Amino acid sequence: MMLTGKNAIVYGAAGPIGTAVAKAFAAEGATVYLAGRTATKLDLVADEIRAAGGTAETGVVDALDERSVDEHANAVAAAAGGIDISFNLIGNRQFFGTPLIEMSLADVELPVSTMVRTFYLTSRAAARHMTQRGSGVILTFGGYGPPTANLGAFQVGFGAVEALRRSLACELGPHGIRVLTLQTGGIPEAIPDSYGEKAKQSLAKDTAARTMLQRAATLADVGALATFAASDLARSMTATALNLTAGAVVD
Repeated sequence: MMLTGKNAIVYGAAGPIGTAVAKAFAAEGATVYLAGRTATKLDLVADEIRAAGGTAETGVVDALDERSVDEHANAVAAAAGGIDISFNLIGNRQFFGTPLIEMSLADVELPVSTMVRTFYLTSRAAARHMTQRGSGVILTFGGYGPPTANLGAFQVGFGAVEALRRSLACELGPHGIRVLTLQTGGIPEAIPDSYGEKAKQSLAKDTAARTMLQRAATLADVGALATFAASDLARSMTATALNLTAGAVVD
């Protein structure tokens, strides 16, 4: 198994993408530390992982709060002997449907500051422990594709995280720490039920139509690629994005 003996923190582990990644990590032998804001939701995911023979622990963490993130990472490192993988998959508030010039400054700033804040805090917390061991993998999700109208500053936030990811990769590389992005063109299975079934089907159809393969990536695809990225099979990869867009982004 690719991740045997590894300790992985997954932030936003109760969400659809976080759950898929946590299960994939556990299936490949990692001990997964599920972090999120709602204990009951985390417990459900942990129970499913354990029922499948994996190992999972849960922790209530606000990934936007410095103290909460640092205390949790310190506790995991102390209990497990170190942190090998950190993957931030928390949800981000979206302001879609309004042209940028018609938005308030606060609504433009929010997704950018939120994305950068949470990725920085979780990456810093893990890296401080990883540097002591001379190895580790920090992952982020989203990437940056062709600009699309009326998404507010959502893509701006992803672009800011990509710039931070590059800087972290540069500084942490000499310590044996790899920093990678899983670049997505959209995962229809992760669309919230609150959108309604008709809207979900429309978005799924549109996502597939924008790809060269005429299909969107699945949650299983995300889990498989995340496992590869976190494993020693990808030990020579850092400071880059792994393209999961099915050809929607050419790179």
